[in-house]
Amino acid sequence: MSPLELLRRVLPESEALASDSTGTPRGSAASFARAAAHGAAAALITLVPMVVLGTVLWLTTADSTLTWPQTMQAATSFWLLGHGIPILIGPGILGIVPLALFLIVLWVGVWSAGRTTWAAAEHGWRPALRVAGGWGLGYSLLLLVVGGIAMVGPMNPALIRWIAVGLVLPALMAVVGMVRSLDHDEVDEFLERCFVPAALRRAWRPALHATAVIVVGGTLVAAAAVALSFGEIMTLQSDLHPGIGGGVTLGLLQLLALPNIGLWIGSFVAGPGFSVVKGASVTWSGSETALVPMVPVFAAHPQPAEFPGFMPFLAGLFVVLGAWLGWQCLAATARLASLRAKALTVLGGAAFTGLLVGLLDWVGGGALGSERLADIGAPAGLLGLVVAGWLLLGALAVLAWDWRSLDR
Repeated sequence: MSPLELLRRVLPESEALASDSTGTPRGSAASFARAAAHGAAAALITLVPMVVLGTVLWLTTADSTLTWPQTMQAATSFWLLGHGIPILIGPGILGIVPLALFLIVLWVGVWSAGRTTWAAAEHGWRPALRVAGGWGLGYSLLLLVVGGIAMVGPMNPALIRWIAVGLVLPALMAVVGMVRSLDHDEVDEFLERCFVPAALRRAWRPALHATAVIVVGGTLVAAAAVALSFGEIMTLQSDLHPGIGGGVTLGLLQLLALPNIGLWIGSFVAGPGFSVVKGASVTWSGSETALVPMVPVFAAHPQPAEFPGFMPFLAGLFVVLGAWLGWQCLAATARLASLRAKALTVLGGAAFTGLLVGLLDWVGGGALGSERLADIGAPAGLLGLVVAGWLLLGALAVLAWDWRSLDR
């Protein structure tokens, strides 16, 4: 710990809460309100492009009955969809959340929260947490207001999910952004005060890295599959006659959904498989098809076939990733720590990665309509458990090697 950090720790809190660059004391009502304004501004960063895209679509559509307010209500509904809130459309429900849009929303929120809490974080996690609370409140208020506007339109957000996301997601982004602005010791103290186990405090960073590898790797494979079937995809899109504006919007939505397909491919590699419609599934044993929805990217779906018997060995990719995860977890643990401490860290890393993958798949998966389209994608809970198991297998192998090397 540097002398400056030691000085900050011994200073009374009243001195730590010094005035900021504008002369306003940290923790004051004005500082809290400014943080709330930053939170609302962060929400607008992703909302405004949706409004602009909706306006362009309205200007280029040939439907004279479509009004600009209706288009704006639809744009705000899709913005809410990007936050993980399903949309009710008549008797059906649109629950497929484009994960790329969801991750962009998270990135913008975490970045903005980190920038907002950075100055307060110099004085510790307590003043930073107060500023983060103001930021989260501002984001939540705008999210709830926009949801209220969307409720009067033809595409209504799912009520329970809307309220839950409005309360939880901004708070999560605010806390993560605050943690990124703190130094390492302050992060450990904050997590300890939140009763986070020591093993998980060491394992959360490796788990995030492993989750990123799974998502990015699956997305790259999905992009390759789309590239190989690009002709069929474009033929199907042209058959829909979406027009220029509709074609751009449809293409953008499919591009933003590539990480969803990447997770489905990861589910196939891990074992549970996936389905794009009831009766059409892809597993280790083979591919079955049915009447697939008229979504151009689904033209990349494998044709009906039985797969070779070596398909289960693809899960070895997760075992290798688990070994890398285990190495990172051991690097975050003291070299001479007990075997129990190292094992708990490795277990926490694998379990947290499985939880993150399952949550992402749960957010991104869901319904694309009703009846046969009521539940498509990969089984989120089973996927998380299987991924955690394969990762733990590789991580335990690294742990055993580390134990033997020390035992000698």
